[in-house]
Amino acid sequence: MCKPLIKDIPSIKKILEDTKNIVTFKQSMPFLRPFFKILGVNVEELDSILAGSNVDELVRQARELANIPDRFNSIFADRGWIIYDLMNLEVAKAAIEKAEAGDLDQAEAYLVDYYSVETAKWKLQTMDGVEAFRLRMPLAQKALKDYEEERYHACIPVVLALLDGLVQELQQKGFFSESVNLEAWDSIAAHSQGLMALNNIFKKGRYKTTTEQITIPYRNGILHGMDLGYDNKIVAAKTWAALFATRDWAIKAEKGLLTAPPEETEKTLGELLQQLKENEDDKKKLEQWKPRNIEIGIDIPQTEEPELFTDGTPERRLAEYLKYWKVKNYGYMARYISPMLGVPDKRRITWIRDVSGFEILESFIFIAINDEAPAISNIQTELVLQEQDKKVKKIAKFRMINVGSDGNPAVRGKPNSEWFITKWDISHN
Repeated sequence: MCKPLIKDIPSIKKILEDTKNIVTFKQSMPFLRPFFKILGVNVEELDSILAGSNVDELVRQARELANIPDRFNSIFADRGWIIYDLMNLEVAKAAIEKAEAGDLDQAEAYLVDYYSVETAKWKLQTMDGVEAFRLRMPLAQKALKDYEEERYHACIPVVLALLDGLVQELQQKGFFSESVNLEAWDSIAAHSQGLMALNNIFKKGRYKTTTEQITIPYRNGILHGMDLGYDNKIVAAKTWAALFATRDWAIKAEKGLLTAPPEETEKTLGELLQQLKENEDDKKKLEQWKPRNIEIGIDIPQTEEPELFTDGTPERRLAEYLKYWKVKNYGYMARYISPMLGVPDKRRITWIRDVSGFEILESFIFIAINDEAPAISNIQTELVLQEQDKKVKKIAKFRMINVGSDGNPAVRGKPNSEWFITKWDISHN
């Protein structure tokens, strides 16, 4: 019996089906054109959209992306790596290519490098979207500091314990339990070939004392003092990766989404045509996009009034967010945080208050703006904060992402899209 594939989960399958429907529609257009004219459809506009769409390339890319999760897990799951929602697909693809070229060790080294301190720091921020992890965050931050200082002997047991406790709180069975169920409907990480594969490997009994370096975070061997050669970066990176992969399952568990919801109705022909038109518009915007060369104080003002910035820009949205911070309006601040962080709506205001409420923002100015991609901009600011009895200046770097009405990244300028804060770092000036 064939193992179930990740590419067959509903969200990925739907993408493949939509691209297939577009191909079928384009092939049927010569026969449908007379009927569309009778119905009053603008056939010329439809022909123009279809002519400008590289359907074959669209299908090729969709199939390639859909196959990456299965290819990745088939190669790396036995070594303690699985793919998950927030993992960089380009990194996964590059690792696959290195492994398929015959150098699996080099591919693993590449994955270890991916889990740099900065990557771990950003991904740990996203764990705040899991309510059950918030009480565990202080210990996780300490483990991250140990990871940064290469104290792997200290951070690995802590992260393993936090991972076990997180699952225990949500399912009354720890991550390493024999009877735990880490599967979820429509999830890449919580697929049967995902987290359960890590569970089977990490929980293996280790009954003999070994001093040789290991490359798998065997929970029992490490915490029971049998595997003494666990103190290395590859085991630490795999431990962090397992924690971040579990985030997908944990969010679904908290929202009651572990099982399939009622089936949705299929898209109508009109909806497919509208989607095709939007795809074509996005393609044109992508082709026309180029990063802005912005000089603060000349191209845009340095001052902090949002109304002085162009509507629909990341700097306008950030200025609005910071202005609300000044007046401690945490409710409005919460509206500017990216949904991709996974913070539930009902918890977002409390989360913002916990993150920002201990400091009072007096003023701010923009220092630099870098348009990294069509949907991403990085903005550097200088904040003047009131901390207890003194004012301090801090440099804050914000990562902004433009999100469409469907919740996915959208090219800037797309109708009904908005900029959100997806990452920030604050340091002393």
